[in-house]
Amino acid sequence: MEWWKTIAPLVGVVLGSLGTLLGQKLSDARTLRRDRLLAQEEAKIRLAAERATLQREAIMEIQHALEGSMAANELPPGARMSEQFRAAATESALHLRAHIARLEDRELAASVLEWLEPHRNAAAARAALDALQDRLSRHLRGLYADGPA
Repeated sequence: MEWWKTIAPLVGVVLGSLGTLLGQKLSDARTLRRDRLLAQEEAKIRLAAERATLQREAIMEIQHALEGSMAANELPPGARMSEQFRAAATESALHLRAHIARLEDRELAASVLEWLEPHRNAAAARAALDALQDRLSRHLRGLYADGPA
């Protein structure tokens, strides 16, 4: 039985190698699973940051467009609007609808659309615009406070 003394160490080496390979396979699977989870979390964080940035940009553009719209409607009696100013106000109004569509807060979007309806007079329009601008500003501050930077 001398052959057993020769084969026993070889069987031990083979079994040890198989154990090592199995351990590496399990370790690689855990590492891969952990890496996938980390990548998903990073993607969620990145998506949340992008959404917050889009919301911030939309609100700032809406505020700017609303002021432009108000300025276009506040011309003194007898004053004429230049073609350049008229073109800028028209372009601003067109972009305003696209920015409103980007708002996630549908109630806020509805308020902006409601303000775009004709007003009885400039004072009522200014009062409504000031209240709307305050709501937009509060929402924007909330995005900066809560959202990722």
